[in-house]
Amino acid sequence: LVCPAQTSSLRYKTTQFIKEPIFRMTDMKNFTMTIIGAGVIGTSVGLALKREPSPPYLLIHDQEFELSKTAVSKKAFDKAEWNLINACEQADLILLAIPLDGIYPTLKAIAPYLKNGVVISDTTPNKIVVLAYAQELLPDHAHFIGGNPIVHPMGTGSQQANAHLFRECLYCLTPSSSANEQAIALMVGIVRLLGANPFFMDAAEHDGLVTAVEQLPTILSIALLNSLSGQSSWREMRKMAGGLFQQVSAGANGTPESIQKSCYGSGETLIHWLNRYIEQLNRLRFLLESGAESGEPLLEEIDHAIVERHNWLVDYQKNGFVDPELLSPTVESPSFMKRWLGVGR
Repeated sequence: LVCPAQTSSLRYKTTQFIKEPIFRMTDMKNFTMTIIGAGVIGTSVGLALKREPSPPYLLIHDQEFELSKTAVSKKAFDKAEWNLINACEQADLILLAIPLDGIYPTLKAIAPYLKNGVVISDTTPNKIVVLAYAQELLPDHAHFIGGNPIVHPMGTGSQQANAHLFRECLYCLTPSSSANEQAIALMVGIVRLLGANPFFMDAAEHDGLVTAVEQLPTILSIALLNSLSGQSSWREMRKMAGGLFQQVSAGANGTPESIQKSCYGSGETLIHWLNRYIEQLNRLRFLLESGAESGEPLLEEIDHAIVERHNWLVDYQKNGFVDPELLSPTVESPSFMKRWLGVGR
């Protein structure tokens, strides 16, 4: 794993597009995209693609079939398929919009039934682990491209889904070594249709950076909740908890198994950042114990944090993390689907 503290700068990567499509098709329903997971990410993908003049034929599968039917009722998909194999065996593109703990069993289940040339992607923040799963389980004729949309939905349920969730956001892509050029181009085009900006990264670098801003806050949320809820005053204390507590504790959300896998998958990098965080806590405790007479250092620490958060928030809201010269070319819609249909054939 790459420790982000040792990474001097982000390495933006682009992909080489093929100059001519393999062949053209005009019937969009001959291209099938299946999304596994009817949560906020999966449903938002369906809603975004359905806004296109000529969208692909969209299937949705979720372990809870009622969620799939709800997603169809929102007009995000053409059909809800209760059987996982039926949902995937005719798909040209499969998106796994599910937690990390569901990736391995899902890939294992669908691997023997995949269409020749199928492109598969995911949306988890753990690229090294998922790419290893794909290499172990998928047949040679399948092309896996790891994905991680950097979005911030208001919740995890499909009721929070919207067609504009990905607009102007970075969408990280980490292709497997076996993914061919056409498959990568197809995924880039889908990302563009979502309104996002494709952002190519090495899997190790991606995971090292994400650990600091995803896994570390998750651990901090768990520590906060366990520290407070273990006190006898928690019953009354929780009545005082408002918006700030909700924000800081937001990382303690999801399935325990998925969070556990993510933490173990981060390995030494997460331990590195925990040590750095503990150093900061110890420094702040020392400054507090020193009292008001040495208040200037504490003031400097607080001021630095406020400024850094403000600068980050401004860049985030203005999409200031994107270098236009290093992004993939804009895909013209709806011609994209016509150009790249049949990539696996």
